[in-house]
Amino acid sequence: MQSAESLHVYDRPTRWLHWGSAVLLVGIFLLGWGAHWVPRGEPRMMVRSVHITLGVVLTLLLLLRIEWRRRQGVHLEPLASGWRQSAARLFHVLLYVAMIVMVSSGIVAVWFRGVNLFDWMTIPAFDPSNKPMRRLLVDIHEVIAYGLMGLAGLHVLFALWHQYRLKDGIMHRMWPPLRQGGPSA
Repeated sequence: MQSAESLHVYDRPTRWLHWGSAVLLVGIFLLGWGAHWVPRGEPRMMVRSVHITLGVVLTLLLLLRIEWRRRQGVHLEPLASGWRQSAARLFHVLLYVAMIVMVSSGIVAVWFRGVNLFDWMTIPAFDPSNKPMRRLLVDIHEVIAYGLMGLAGLHVLFALWHQYRLKDGIMHRMWPPLRQGGPSA
């Protein structure tokens, strides 16, 4: 039987998947953004290798997150109603779609341009002579990345607005409060 408090917070796997995705997204974004300033050659290849590898981890985490939510994850009652509930649902769908498009565009860009991962494994280029298409696919991936970071920033701002302006306790759902004497379960 669930406690009264557990009816108002997401389950532990849902919270771990949420925060794991958030940390990975920010880290991957910073690696991709900073790769341009890393010297060419092995240092840049290593940064890109980490970026791509973490992108694969994010893809797997995203698939797991969607499957968990679909089958077992806790579904809480909305705090809002009417147009705000519809807007919140639409915004969350948009976040998921943006993450899916982001990882998909990264996979297509890697597949099309080819890559040497950690000087250990090579993914051959689909069309090595088509540099304009390679650049276009990377540019598309970058634009999606910036868009996703913008959506994530709005997500944080909305959560803070709910927590501190509306005072509806929304942040406790995904990040339960600390109990006296230690972290919550």
